[in-house]
Amino acid sequence: MPSGHALQLYALASWLLTELLGALMLRSWIASGGVRAARQRPPQADEMSLPVLAGHAGLNLAGLICWVCFVLSGARALAFLGLAFMAPAIGLGISTVAIWTPYPASRAEAEPEPARTEPGVLSDSELTRVLADEQLSEKLVDELLRANLAPSAARKPQWSLRPLIPLAHGILAIATFLLAVLAAIAAI
Repeated sequence: MPSGHALQLYALASWLLTELLGALMLRSWIASGGVRAARQRPPQADEMSLPVLAGHAGLNLAGLICWVCFVLSGARALAFLGLAFMAPAIGLGISTVAIWTPYPASRAEAEPEPARTEPGVLSDSELTRVLADEQLSEKLVDELLRANLAPSAARKPQWSLRPLIPLAHGILAIATFLLAVLAAIAAI
């Protein structure tokens, strides 16, 4: 079992990594126009609220500052103060995940049907019409089979590591909280 001081340093390292990933996500959100959109109109049900995001980041940063001061000074009250800042920050972080995670839901208002932008992509009304006609359905299935089963050098799997950043941020946040709690208890 690691000593109390080692736990403090492990928690600090984990906290710093978590903050780094959070900063990367915040930078991405700002670069994609998130702040501008949040200031121009009230947030929609599926959009991030600037106060929620600022609260999450600010509380975590305050907790980190308390934790650094605890590691440097050994004052146990600072460890528990850091945890006190971290707890609501975790709650706000969970709410950001809930807001940003896509889920199947119907919109209250009717959305206009998007125009076809790619060849071979059918709108909902076109797909409904094709599925209602047996000959068109057979043709659609044949085209889909031919397009998807034919070997193509141009068709390569598109891998993206972007979804791993919030996942790693969340896992590190859980690890940080557990390490910080253990280190604070060991400091008693």
